Amino acid sequence: MKKLLQWVLILYAVTAAFFSSFFYTETLAYHGPANERCDISGLLDREEYTEEEYKKIFEQTGLGASAVDLLADKGRLLDYQESFFTRPDYSCRMNSPVSFEERVENSRILLAPLEDGDILVTNSSHVLSWRNGHAAIVVDAANGVTLEAVVIGSNSRTQDISKWTHYPNFSVLRLKGADKAERAAIAKTAADCLEGVPYRVTIGLYPMKYCAPECVRGTQCAHLVWLAYAAHGYDIDSNQGLIVTPRDIFESDLFEVVQIYGMG
Repeated sequence: MKKLLQWVLILYAVTAAFFSSFFYTETLAYHGPANERCDISGLLDREEYTEEEYKKIFEQTGLGASAVDLLADKGRLLDYQESFFTRPDYSCRMNSPVSFEERVENSRILLAPLEDGDILVTNSSHVLSWRNGHAAIVVDAANGVTLEAVVIGSNSRTQDISKWTHYPNFSVLRLKGADKAERAAIAKTAADCLEGVPYRVTIGLYPMKYCAPECVRGTQCAHLVWLAYAAHGYDIDSNQGLIVTPRDIFESDLFEVVQIYGMG
């Protein structure tokens, strides 16, 4: 009887620890701005900005310098500021037998102007309490299309960019020092070779991480993005490990931040 009670207590402790960990991870789905909101109306009618002004805009809107420069109407900075400082109402849902993601209903989150080859990263996806995250590459910015290895059990496919406004956190990254044509060529490689590829969690362990894009037989979200760039000579895996993750891409110093939202 005493031994049975011990096992019951152990099971209770393990169950309590699991659910505590799971609920704790939900609190990490969104991080609000680190700075207090302030008036940026004096920056709306500028054609050029100083480094300090770009920094202030970034802190108030989440938009990097390249995104600001692409805004035809600088008055929209106020809309981005409103979006940046509005806490999203999100809920968690299961999106595969082993994984979950947070989603925002009735989203008012704004995306920066995008270009072909841009990368989107979120840590809104998690397996139990481990935030594995998700990544995508923009393959047709004009029509708002990404290519993604979406989830276990499905082949990589195109998605409407609007899905990214329903994550409570994300970042948009753009390759430094590369012109628009080179970034578009990377996007074309992804679109031409990496759509319809089966999802494979073990890619990097087995089979190997790199192969010619036209020969790939399995991928996962971060690997798909990594392979498109690797085919053009860019290793965007910041720790260059066997398996590439969305976080590895986010931490690569090859990118500038075009936009950040809800990631602290």
